[in-house]
Amino acid sequence: MLCAMLKGDAYGHAIAIVAPVLQAAGAEFAAVATLQEAVDLRLAGWQRSILVLGNPLAVADPRERRERVRAIIKYKPALTIADREALATLAKIDLESCVDVHIKVDTGMGRIGCLPNEAADLVKAVMATPSLRLTGIYSHFATADIQNHDLAASQLATFNNVLADLGGLLPPGIVRHMANSAATISMPEAHFDMVRPGLALYGHPPAEHLFGRIDLKPIMRLVSHLTTVKDLPVGHCVGYGQTFTTKRRTRLGIVPIGYCDGYVRALSNASVVTTPVGDAPVIGRVSMDQLALDLTDLEPLEPGHEITLIDDALDRPNSVWAIARRLETIPYEVLCLLGQRIQRLATGSFCAAGEVGRELIAKPQLHTQPMCKTR
Repeated sequence: MLCAMLKGDAYGHAIAIVAPVLQAAGAEFAAVATLQEAVDLRLAGWQRSILVLGNPLAVADPRERRERVRAIIKYKPALTIADREALATLAKIDLESCVDVHIKVDTGMGRIGCLPNEAADLVKAVMATPSLRLTGIYSHFATADIQNHDLAASQLATFNNVLADLGGLLPPGIVRHMANSAATISMPEAHFDMVRPGLALYGHPPAEHLFGRIDLKPIMRLVSHLTTVKDLPVGHCVGYGQTFTTKRRTRLGIVPIGYCDGYVRALSNASVVTTPVGDAPVIGRVSMDQLALDLTDLEPLEPGHEITLIDDALDRPNSVWAIARRLETIPYEVLCLLGQRIQRLATGSFCAAGEVGRELIAKPQLHTQPMCKTR
Protein backbone atom coordinates (compact mmCIF):
# COMPACT_ATOMS: atom_id res chain seq x y z
CA MET A 1 0.00 0.00 0.00
CA LEU A 2 0.96 3.62 -0.42
CA CYS A 3 0.52 6.13 2.39
CA ALA A 4 0.71 9.66 1.02
CA MET A 5 2.45 12.03 3.40
CA LEU A 6 0.20 15.10 3.39
CA LYS A 7 1.40 16.87 6.51
CA GLY A 8 2.50 20.50 6.32
CA ASP A 9 -0.36 21.25 3.90
CA ALA A 10 1.03 18.58 1.56
CA TYR A 11 4.58 19.86 1.98
CA GLY A 12 3.44 23.35 1.01
CA HIS A 13 1.53 22.19 -2.07
CA ALA A 14 -2.03 22.45 -0.61
CA ILE A 15 -3.94 19.46 0.71
CA ALA A 16 -7.10 20.63 -1.05
CA ILE A 17 -5.39 20.32 -4.44
CA VAL A 18 -3.13 17.31 -3.92
CA ALA A 19 -5.40 14.97 -1.94
CA PRO A 20 -8.15 14.52 -4.55
CA VAL A 21 -5.55 13.75 -7.23
CA LEU A 22 -3.82 11.14 -5.07
CA GLN A 23 -7.12 9.58 -4.08
CA ALA A 24 -8.16 9.32 -7.71
CA ALA A 25 -4.74 7.82 -8.51
CA GLY A 26 -5.31 5.05 -5.97
CA ALA A 27 -3.39 6.04 -2.82
CA GLU A 28 -4.88 3.88 -0.07
CA PHE A 29 -3.74 5.82 2.99
CA ALA A 30 -2.64 9.30 4.08
CA ALA A 31 -0.65 10.58 7.04
CA VAL A 32 -0.71 14.00 8.67
CA ALA A 33 0.98 15.56 11.68
CA THR A 34 -2.00 17.05 13.50
CA LEU A 35 -5.67 16.47 14.10
CA GLN A 36 -6.52 19.73 12.33
CA GLU A 37 -4.70 18.46 9.25
CA ALA A 38 -6.80 15.29 9.42
CA VAL A 39 -9.96 17.41 9.54
CA ASP A 40 -8.73 19.51 6.60
CA LEU A 41 -8.01 16.33 4.67
CA ARG A 42 -11.53 15.00 5.24
CA LEU A 43 -12.98 18.35 4.21
CA ALA A 44 -10.90 18.13 1.02
CA GLY A 45 -12.82 14.95 0.18
CA TRP A 46 -10.38 12.27 1.36
CA GLN A 47 -12.45 9.14 2.05
CA ARG A 48 -9.72 6.66 2.90
CA SER A 49 -7.68 5.95 6.02
CA ILE A 50 -5.79 8.77 7.72
CA LEU A 51 -3.05 8.38 10.33
CA VAL A 52 -2.28 11.25 12.72
CA LEU A 53 1.43 11.03 13.49
CA GLY A 54 1.38 13.30 16.53
CA ASN A 55 -0.48 13.05 19.84
CA PRO A 56 -3.56 15.26 19.50
CA LEU A 57 -4.89 14.57 23.00
CA ALA A 58 -1.77 15.83 24.80
CA VAL A 59 -3.46 19.05 25.93
CA ALA A 60 -4.02 20.32 29.46
CA ASP A 61 -7.39 21.98 28.95
CA PRO A 62 -10.15 19.36 29.37
CA ARG A 63 -12.55 21.37 27.20
CA GLU A 64 -10.02 21.42 24.38
CA ARG A 65 -9.48 17.69 24.82
CA ARG A 66 -13.23 17.02 24.62
CA GLU A 67 -13.43 19.07 21.43
CA ARG A 68 -10.61 17.06 19.93
CA VAL A 69 -12.29 13.81 20.92
CA ARG A 70 -15.44 14.94 19.13
CA ALA A 71 -13.35 15.64 16.03
CA ILE A 72 -11.74 12.19 16.25
CA ILE A 73 -15.14 10.53 16.44
CA LYS A 74 -16.56 12.61 13.59
CA TYR A 75 -13.64 12.48 11.14
CA LYS A 76 -12.32 9.03 12.09
CA PRO A 77 -8.54 9.30 11.75
CA ALA A 78 -6.31 6.59 13.18
CA LEU A 79 -4.24 7.79 16.13
CA THR A 80 -0.62 7.09 17.00
CA ILE A 81 0.03 5.45 20.37
CA ALA A 82 3.64 5.92 21.43
CA ASP A 83 3.58 5.45 25.21
CA ARG A 84 1.45 4.38 28.15
CA GLU A 85 0.53 7.98 28.98
CA ALA A 86 -1.13 8.47 25.58
CA LEU A 87 -2.94 5.17 26.01
CA ALA A 88 -4.09 6.11 29.51
CA THR A 89 -5.49 9.38 28.21
CA LEU A 90 -7.50 7.57 25.55
CA ALA A 91 -8.65 4.86 27.93
CA LYS A 92 -10.17 7.44 30.30
CA ILE A 93 -12.33 8.97 27.60
CA ASP A 94 -15.73 7.72 26.54
CA LEU A 95 -14.98 7.55 22.82
CA GLU A 96 -18.52 6.39 21.94
CA SER A 97 -17.12 4.38 19.02
CA CYS A 98 -14.03 2.30 18.35
CA VAL A 99 -10.93 4.27 17.34
CA ASP A 100 -8.18 2.83 15.15
CA VAL A 101 -4.66 3.19 16.50
CA HIS A 102 -1.14 2.53 15.24
CA ILE A 103 1.64 1.85 17.73
CA LYS A 104 4.89 3.65 17.00
CA VAL A 105 8.20 2.07 17.99
CA ASP A 106 11.33 4.17 18.44
CA THR A 107 13.99 2.06 16.75
CA GLY A 108 16.66 4.76 16.93
CA MET A 109 15.16 8.05 15.74
CA GLY A 110 14.84 9.38 19.28
CA ARG A 111 11.50 11.15 18.93
CA ILE A 112 8.07 9.86 19.94
CA GLY A 113 7.68 6.10 20.10
CA CYS A 114 7.90 3.34 22.65
CA LEU A 115 11.25 1.64 23.10
CA PRO A 116 11.49 -1.82 21.54
CA ASN A 117 11.35 -3.60 24.89
CA GLU A 118 8.12 -1.76 25.73
CA ALA A 119 6.28 -2.70 22.53
CA ALA A 120 4.77 -5.99 23.72
CA ASP A 121 3.24 -4.47 26.86
CA LEU A 122 1.85 -1.56 24.84
CA VAL A 123 0.32 -3.93 22.28
CA LYS A 124 -1.32 -5.95 25.06
CA ALA A 125 -2.66 -2.80 26.71
CA VAL A 126 -4.15 -1.50 23.46
CA MET A 127 -5.71 -4.88 22.72
CA ALA A 128 -7.26 -4.87 26.20
CA THR A 129 -8.90 -1.45 25.70
CA PRO A 130 -12.39 -2.02 24.24
CA SER A 131 -12.64 1.40 22.61
CA LEU A 132 -9.40 0.95 20.63
CA ARG A 133 -8.67 -1.21 17.60
CA LEU A 134 -5.00 -1.91 16.80
CA THR A 135 -4.66 -1.59 13.03
CA GLY A 136 -1.02 -0.63 12.53
CA ILE A 137 2.52 -0.69 13.91
CA TYR A 138 5.33 1.45 12.57
CA SER A 139 8.67 3.13 13.01
CA HIS A 140 10.62 5.87 11.26
CA PHE A 141 14.13 6.08 9.80
CA ALA A 142 16.56 8.76 10.96
CA THR A 143 19.20 8.26 8.23
CA ALA A 144 17.66 6.42 5.27
CA ASP A 145 18.60 9.40 3.09
CA ILE A 146 22.29 9.08 3.98
CA GLN A 147 24.26 6.75 1.74
CA ASN A 148 25.52 3.53 3.35
CA HIS A 149 24.53 4.60 6.86
CA ASP A 150 24.73 1.94 9.57
CA LEU A 151 21.91 3.40 11.67
CA ALA A 152 19.31 2.77 8.95
CA ALA A 153 20.28 -0.89 8.77
CA SER A 154 20.29 -1.11 12.57
CA GLN A 155 16.81 0.46 12.80
CA LEU A 156 15.43 -1.95 10.22
CA ALA A 157 16.88 -4.91 12.09
CA THR A 158 15.42 -3.61 15.35
CA PHE A 159 11.96 -3.23 13.84
CA ASN A 160 12.14 -6.72 12.37
CA ASN A 161 13.12 -8.08 15.78
CA VAL A 162 10.21 -6.26 17.43
CA LEU A 163 7.78 -7.75 14.90
CA ALA A 164 9.26 -11.21 15.40
CA ASP A 165 9.06 -10.92 19.20
CA LEU A 166 5.44 -9.79 19.03
CA GLY A 167 4.54 -12.79 16.92
CA GLY A 168 0.94 -13.87 17.51
CA LEU A 169 0.18 -10.84 19.72
CA LEU A 170 -0.49 -8.74 16.63
CA PRO A 171 -4.01 -8.99 15.20
CA PRO A 172 -4.57 -10.33 11.68
CA GLY A 173 -4.32 -7.71 8.95
CA ILE A 174 -2.27 -5.24 10.96
CA VAL A 175 -0.37 -2.79 8.72
CA ARG A 176 3.39 -2.69 9.28
CA HIS A 177 5.19 0.33 7.85
CA MET A 178 8.53 2.12 8.10
CA ALA A 179 9.77 3.36 4.71
CA ASN A 180 9.97 7.09 4.03
CA SER A 181 10.87 8.45 0.56
CA ALA A 182 14.51 7.41 0.73
CA ALA A 183 13.75 3.91 1.99
CA THR A 184 10.94 3.54 -0.54
CA ILE A 185 13.45 4.22 -3.30
CA SER A 186 16.55 2.43 -2.00
CA MET A 187 15.51 -0.10 0.67
CA PRO A 188 12.92 -2.54 -0.70
CA GLU A 189 13.50 -4.74 2.34
CA ALA A 190 11.89 -1.95 4.43
CA HIS A 191 8.64 -1.76 2.46
CA PHE A 192 6.64 -4.16 4.68
CA ASP A 193 2.87 -3.69 4.08
CA MET A 194 2.95 0.02 3.27
CA VAL A 195 5.40 2.77 2.28
CA ARG A 196 5.15 6.44 3.25
CA PRO A 197 6.73 8.61 0.53
CA GLY A 198 6.85 12.29 1.31
CA LEU A 199 9.21 14.56 -0.65
CA ALA A 200 9.45 12.09 -3.54
CA LEU A 201 5.68 12.19 -3.88
CA TYR A 202 6.05 15.83 -4.94
CA GLY A 203 8.77 15.08 -7.46
CA HIS A 204 11.97 15.74 -5.52
CA PRO A 205 14.66 13.17 -4.68
CA PRO A 206 15.05 13.02 -0.88
CA ALA A 207 18.85 12.95 -1.16
CA GLU A 208 21.41 13.97 -3.74
CA HIS A 209 22.76 10.44 -4.20
CA LEU A 210 19.24 9.32 -5.16
CA PHE A 211 19.02 11.58 -8.20
CA GLY A 212 18.21 9.41 -11.20
CA ARG A 213 17.26 6.31 -9.20
CA ILE A 214 13.64 6.81 -10.23
CA ASP A 215 12.08 9.26 -12.65
CA LEU A 216 10.80 12.19 -10.61
CA LYS A 217 9.27 15.42 -11.88
CA PRO A 218 8.60 18.31 -9.46
CA ILE A 219 4.94 19.23 -9.50
CA MET A 220 5.25 22.84 -8.36
CA ARG A 221 6.76 26.00 -9.72
CA LEU A 222 6.48 29.37 -8.06
CA VAL A 223 5.75 32.30 -10.35
CA SER A 224 5.04 35.97 -9.99
CA HIS A 225 5.20 39.02 -12.25
CA LEU A 226 7.17 42.19 -12.65
CA THR A 227 5.41 45.16 -11.10
CA THR A 228 8.06 47.80 -11.82
CA VAL A 229 10.83 48.17 -14.40
CA LYS A 230 13.08 51.23 -14.28
CA ASP A 231 16.64 52.43 -14.87
CA LEU A 232 18.97 53.30 -12.00
CA PRO A 233 22.13 55.38 -12.34
CA VAL A 234 25.61 54.29 -11.24
CA GLY A 235 26.04 54.41 -7.46
CA HIS A 236 22.39 53.87 -6.57
CA CYS A 237 21.42 51.73 -3.55
CA VAL A 238 19.08 48.78 -4.03
CA GLY A 239 17.13 47.60 -0.98
CA TYR A 240 17.56 47.74 2.78
CA GLY A 241 21.02 47.97 4.32
CA GLN A 242 22.73 49.10 1.09
CA THR A 243 24.00 45.58 0.44
CA PHE A 244 23.94 46.29 -3.29
CA THR A 245 25.00 49.49 -5.02
CA THR A 246 24.88 49.76 -8.80
CA LYS A 247 28.27 49.83 -10.55
CA ARG A 248 26.72 50.53 -13.96
CA ARG A 249 23.50 51.93 -15.32
CA THR A 250 21.10 49.20 -14.20
CA ARG A 251 17.74 48.07 -15.48
CA LEU A 252 15.86 47.18 -12.29
CA GLY A 253 12.84 44.90 -11.96
CA ILE A 254 10.64 44.55 -8.87
CA VAL A 255 8.69 41.37 -8.04
CA PRO A 256 5.95 41.35 -5.35
CA ILE A 257 7.19 38.46 -3.22
CA GLY A 258 9.44 38.36 -0.18
CA TYR A 259 10.33 36.58 3.00
CA CYS A 260 6.74 36.72 4.24
CA ASP A 261 5.97 34.41 1.31
CA GLY A 262 8.85 32.04 2.07
CA TYR A 263 11.37 33.54 -0.36
CA VAL A 264 13.76 34.05 2.51
CA ARG A 265 16.13 36.92 3.21
CA ALA A 266 19.16 34.63 2.97
CA LEU A 267 18.58 34.56 -0.82
CA SER A 268 19.49 38.27 -1.00
CA ASN A 269 22.21 38.84 -3.61
CA ALA A 270 22.48 35.06 -3.89
CA SER A 271 19.81 33.69 -6.20
CA VAL A 272 18.46 33.86 -9.73
CA VAL A 273 15.01 33.80 -11.26
CA THR A 274 13.75 32.85 -14.71
CA THR A 275 12.29 35.49 -17.01
CA PRO A 276 10.81 35.00 -20.50
CA VAL A 277 14.15 36.13 -21.97
CA GLY A 278 16.67 34.49 -19.63
CA ASP A 279 17.84 34.26 -16.05
CA ALA A 280 18.19 37.34 -13.85
CA PRO A 281 20.01 37.69 -10.52
CA VAL A 282 18.29 38.84 -7.35
CA ILE A 283 20.03 41.99 -6.13
CA GLY A 284 19.80 43.77 -2.81
CA ARG A 285 18.03 42.50 0.27
CA VAL A 286 14.88 40.46 -0.12
CA SER A 287 12.18 42.47 1.68
CA MET A 288 9.03 41.23 3.40
CA ASP A 289 6.93 41.74 0.26
CA GLN A 290 9.28 42.57 -2.62
CA LEU A 291 12.57 41.66 -4.22
CA ALA A 292 14.69 43.30 -6.90
CA LEU A 293 16.20 41.89 -10.10
CA ASP A 294 19.00 43.04 -12.37
CA LEU A 295 17.51 42.96 -15.88
CA THR A 296 20.31 44.93 -17.53
CA ASP A 297 21.73 42.11 -19.67
CA LEU A 298 18.36 40.85 -20.90
CA GLU A 299 16.05 41.81 -23.72
CA PRO A 300 13.51 44.45 -22.62
CA LEU A 301 10.86 43.33 -20.14
CA GLU A 302 7.80 45.18 -18.90
CA PRO A 303 5.53 45.11 -15.84
CA GLY A 304 3.27 42.08 -16.07
CA HIS A 305 5.89 39.74 -17.52
CA GLU A 306 5.95 36.42 -15.65
CA ILE A 307 8.87 35.64 -13.34
CA THR A 308 9.62 32.08 -12.20
CA LEU A 309 11.12 32.09 -8.73
CA ILE A 310 11.17 28.31 -8.20
CA ASP A 311 11.51 26.23 -11.34
CA ASP A 312 10.03 22.75 -11.77
CA ALA A 313 13.10 21.38 -13.55
CA LEU A 314 15.57 19.61 -11.26
CA ASP A 315 18.62 20.90 -13.15
CA ARG A 316 17.72 24.60 -13.07
CA PRO A 317 19.67 27.08 -10.86
CA ASN A 318 16.39 28.04 -9.18
CA SER A 319 15.06 24.52 -8.59
CA VAL A 320 14.04 23.57 -5.06
CA TRP A 321 17.24 21.57 -4.66
CA ALA A 322 19.42 24.43 -5.98
CA ILE A 323 17.80 26.88 -3.57
CA ALA A 324 18.22 24.42 -0.70
CA ARG A 325 21.93 24.06 -1.47
CA ARG A 326 22.31 27.83 -1.55
CA LEU A 327 20.59 28.12 1.82
CA GLU A 328 22.51 25.14 3.25
CA THR A 329 19.23 23.48 4.14
CA ILE A 330 16.96 20.77 2.74
CA PRO A 331 14.27 20.89 0.01
CA TYR A 332 11.59 20.09 2.59
CA GLU A 333 12.19 23.43 4.29
CA VAL A 334 12.15 25.41 1.04
CA LEU A 335 8.72 23.99 0.17
CA CYS A 336 7.18 24.16 3.63
CA LEU A 337 8.18 27.81 4.08
CA LEU A 338 5.99 28.96 1.19
CA GLY A 339 3.54 31.35 2.82
CA GLN A 340 -0.23 31.23 3.07
CA ARG A 341 -0.80 34.30 0.96
CA ILE A 342 0.65 32.35 -1.94
CA GLN A 343 -2.33 31.03 -3.85
CA ARG A 344 -2.02 27.44 -5.01
CA LEU A 345 -3.53 26.75 -8.44
CA ALA A 346 -3.81 23.42 -10.24
CA THR A 347 -2.90 23.36 -13.92
CA GLY A 348 -2.23 20.80 -16.62
CA SER A 349 -3.01 17.19 -15.76
CA PHE A 350 -3.66 18.11 -12.13
CA CYS A 351 -7.06 19.06 -13.50
CA ALA A 352 -7.62 15.55 -14.89
CA ALA A 353 -9.07 13.12 -12.37
CA GLY A 354 -6.96 10.04 -11.84
CA GLU A 355 -3.74 11.52 -13.16
CA VAL A 356 -0.92 12.52 -10.87
CA GLY A 357 -0.34 16.14 -11.80
CA ARG A 358 2.57 17.56 -13.69
CA GLU A 359 2.26 21.13 -12.53
CA LEU A 360 0.97 23.07 -9.57
CA ILE A 361 1.15 26.85 -9.40
CA ALA A 362 1.19 28.97 -6.27
CA LYS A 363 0.61 32.70 -6.25
CA PRO A 364 0.27 35.30 -3.46
CA GLN A 365 -3.34 36.31 -3.19
CA LEU A 366 -4.90 39.71 -2.57
CA HIS A 367 -1.75 41.57 -3.53
CA THR A 368 -2.31 45.13 -4.67
CA GLN A 369 0.19 44.22 -7.38
CA PRO A 370 0.16 41.28 -9.83
CA MET A 371 -0.03 38.07 -7.88
CA CYS A 372 2.62 35.44 -7.34
CA LYS A 373 1.71 31.85 -8.00
CA THR A 374 2.96 28.30 -7.85
CA ARG A 375 2.15 25.86 -10.60
